[in-house]
Amino acid sequence: MLWNACVEHIGTRNGILNAVPDKTDKYRTKGGFPILETSWSVAVNEIYVPVNHKVLSNKPPEGIDIVPFQESHLAAMFEYDLVLMGYKREKALELNCKELDSRTFVALDGYNKCVGFGTIKMSCNKSLGQVGPLYADDPKVAEVILKRLILSLPKAKGFAMMTVNSNLAAKKLIDKLGCPLLEECPRLYSKARFNVDLDKVFAHFDLNFSPF
Repeated sequence: MLWNACVEHIGTRNGILNAVPDKTDKYRTKGGFPILETSWSVAVNEIYVPVNHKVLSNKPPEGIDIVPFQESHLAAMFEYDLVLMGYKREKALELNCKELDSRTFVALDGYNKCVGFGTIKMSCNKSLGQVGPLYADDPKVAEVILKRLILSLPKAKGFAMMTVNSNLAAKKLIDKLGCPLLEECPRLYSKARFNVDLDKVFAHFDLNFSPF
């Protein structure tokens, strides 16, 4: 019943799905998501002990400030997200930044233009610090944001972050932290591929409720 309600809600629009690996064929042949992304997949990285943030840099590139989220940053974040994603999701971004037990950092250049942002929050099982989204124009900016996110949520007993396996800079960050790969989820589409600049996507907004 839930699946049918979702498909009905999608209607004639393009649906995007991250498949449970062993259910991929079922989604493609019976679920209405026949198009398989062949150039990348979603890497689910998890560890149930605290990661060592000391291995990450805390020095942003010259001219970039990385600051804790404030309401006044939303307009710049909305603009950055729209350019990257190609569609508006302002309410989702605002709720993400204001979610209980979440921390968000924003990277700004000398003109107060957003050049990246990231959020960490407690996972649904209340033990892991789950990073997402994490977007940045520069891998060095992403690294500093990631370090500050981890530091901002000390009660987390572990770490989780969903990356794009073709983003090698994101993989290097995961490897630095010693966080193992749990699984890779294939990306499926109902009508057409949805493309963004994957080099700027260091962590998915959410594995289930957003394409990136």
